[in-house]
Amino acid sequence: MLMDLQRHWLTDYQQSREKLLVEMTERLHQEFLSDQQKIRTELLTQFKEELDTTRQDLEAKYRESLKVELNKLAEKHRKDISACKKKQWCWQCEAEAIYHCCWNTAYCSVECQQSHWPTHRKYCRRRRPQGQQQPQLTQ
Repeated sequence: MLMDLQRHWLTDYQQSREKLLVEMTERLHQEFLSDQQKIRTELLTQFKEELDTTRQDLEAKYRESLKVELNKLAEKHRKDISACKKKQWCWQCEAEAIYHCCWNTAYCSVECQQSHWPTHRKYCRRRRPQGQQQPQLTQ
């Protein structure tokens, strides 16, 4: 009887021990999975923050680069406009003019002046000496 009791207790002990080991294993496994998920979430959050920071830095650099390039192009445009304004252009074909007729009319060639003359003669402001019909082009 004492032996039966001892076996019974030993069996109960082993079953309890086995049950506790299984519960402990399951709990440790759940903690492991929970910790793993927490670490994954933290790493993902950290990665997103670093990605946002890098994106913002790159956007700032690109904006600055764009401003510099835009300023260079604007300055070049101003210089080109200024250079164009200093020149006179052919009234007929819009090439650079070398012959000047009157205060706001110039031509690149005698041919352009002659082809435009029928229209321009009505508005020409060039002073003509008495008795002269058509103004002569000057260089």
